[in-house]
Amino acid sequence: MADKNLARELNVVQRFWGGDYVFSPLGDGHVNNTFLARQKGEPELVFQRLNGNVFDNVVLLQHQTAQLLTHLCSDADFSERFVVPEIVPGRNGEMVVMHEDSYWRAWRFIEGSVCVERLESTGQIEIAAEAFGCFQRALIDFHPESWQLQIPNFQSLDFYREELLALGKSSKNPYVQDLILVADQWAHEDCFNNGKQSYVHGDCKVTNLLFDDSSDVAKSIIDLDTVHLRSWTLDFADFVRSVCSSNGGFDRHFYASALRGFLRGKEISREDLMSSMGSLIRGPSAITLMLAIRFAADHLRGDVYFNVKEHGENLQRSSETYRLFKEIQDSQLWMSEVFDQMQTDLIEE
Repeated sequence: MADKNLARELNVVQRFWGGDYVFSPLGDGHVNNTFLARQKGEPELVFQRLNGNVFDNVVLLQHQTAQLLTHLCSDADFSERFVVPEIVPGRNGEMVVMHEDSYWRAWRFIEGSVCVERLESTGQIEIAAEAFGCFQRALIDFHPESWQLQIPNFQSLDFYREELLALGKSSKNPYVQDLILVADQWAHEDCFNNGKQSYVHGDCKVTNLLFDDSSDVAKSIIDLDTVHLRSWTLDFADFVRSVCSSNGGFDRHFYASALRGFLRGKEISREDLMSSMGSLIRGPSAITLMLAIRFAADHLRGDVYFNVKEHGENLQRSSETYRLFKEIQDSQLWMSEVFDQMQTDLIEE
């Protein structure tokens, strides 16, 4: 492993799980570091090092996640269709282990699964969207006594806009100044706090869904650290952004497939669909701009949130995401046409 400090840390951390594992990197997450852990004769595990700069209280985060997983397991429709992730406690029952300045946790590896970086067809997009819709439906009756999102101001466009202004007002980078101007045009835009609130995934991107490794069947929804109360359209918008990003740009057929899949999985009524119209059309633009701002702000503060290999990578990510934002913005008429067709289809059904 190239990072000697990380290799040494893994050797220490694994003792809490009582094993002698061989580690290999798994995925390329922007926030956490993830590793597949193999030990002869034992089930494979997934170890994660959580970014302590991101989460307020990692221990509470993991306890809340355990509560969420218990609920998903108790939902017969969901748990029969999907594999619910399983936390693997340490030898002394620890759900999270702290070593030096890092927090670690372990999951049971989901056999027969594969994470895809890019959905190859509108059929795959619809399957993935339906899975996330099913996830939301399973949480309709999830009512914990308390729930604290461990990332302050998460997915708040106004907060990110103000943060960018504070960090970037003295920047001489023309792109940063242009982004500040565009962000100001979206001041007080609130696509995701109106209407019915229910628990959403919060990071509804392509790589947070595992497929069966031999078919296009959705197998498991992972990375549940950002579940919180919000409009269901937040997940839809983020999914559209993720699909378009991984496929090189906006496509109306991607949007239509995503909407069709979500509606089927969530089993949304025509009335709820109508009340969500504004968020479904403007939401993908808002959340894409939000991410462009977050990447730029993290670049300006010194890359403390998103993982980078070198300084400047977050600014490049921001620029690419901003280009996608403009594409989606220019496609709102298309999205309105798709929305109108979906309404018609629901009436006919």
